[in-house]
Amino acid sequence: MYVGHWSVGPKRQHEIGVEDVDPTTVKAQKLTDHEGCPHAKDYDDVTQEFMTTAIGDYHTHLCAQSPMPDHGQETALLAASWMRACQVTGVKLAQTPNLSKLITSRGLQVCGELKTKLCPLVEAMFGFHSSQSKSVIQKNWALAESLKEGTNFAFKASKNQHGFLKVPLIQKIINMMWFANKHDKGVKFPEHFKPFPYPALALILTAIECCIDEWATGQWGDISFTTQEYHSVFESYLKCLQDFNDATKEVGILPAICSKIYAIGQCVLPYIKVHHN
Repeated sequence: MYVGHWSVGPKRQHEIGVEDVDPTTVKAQKLTDHEGCPHAKDYDDVTQEFMTTAIGDYHTHLCAQSPMPDHGQETALLAASWMRACQVTGVKLAQTPNLSKLITSRGLQVCGELKTKLCPLVEAMFGFHSSQSKSVIQKNWALAESLKEGTNFAFKASKNQHGFLKVPLIQKIINMMWFANKHDKGVKFPEHFKPFPYPALALILTAIECCIDEWATGQWGDISFTTQEYHSVFESYLKCLQDFNDATKEVGILPAICSKIYAIGQCVLPYIKVHHN
């Protein structure tokens, strides 16, 4: 059996002091100790391969299904991804709090990455300006209020609320997050991103609102984009999408929009030949 990266028999197990470990289970071997957050590279090769698989699976399902999970959703996603990694790698790795944290921290990383990429786009594409001028501050404040009213920021033409979800900002940030290169989740996992999933779209709307909130006083101020702060907003956008889909189900508007989002995401990578059944 394997213990970390060593192939050992019963005697070797006794020598390294893991005789109490289930003989069918691999115990991770930590090779590097340091202060701060743990990293996959701190562990042996077998554990690194397992964790890469588990993290990739968790990240994909997180974005597509529950990008702002509550504790129950996070636990369920973790368990499913751990099991998936066991199946893919053929290794039954003993689960520990540190290894679990390496996986679930992807939620924070996704939100952080999304907001980092989105903030300058929101500023430039909606027309916010940093200034000490009272008139500019007033314009920023009025713009933020206008964009949030009735979720105007999600419409191509906000004055008459025409073109829901067709504002260029939405497609642009989706391309940057999930279709930037051939290794991105939108390209590698069409079974989860074709058509573009409603939860991920709700996350985009939530993140845009967070970036607009940063201009609510007329001057930019950093606001943390976390599940704790924005989970209720995310849930309201997800319900809004579901209600919109129910109201337009006969003509299939939202599925068509999400299919087009995916198709355009693929088009930004013309050099990649992706064949799907």
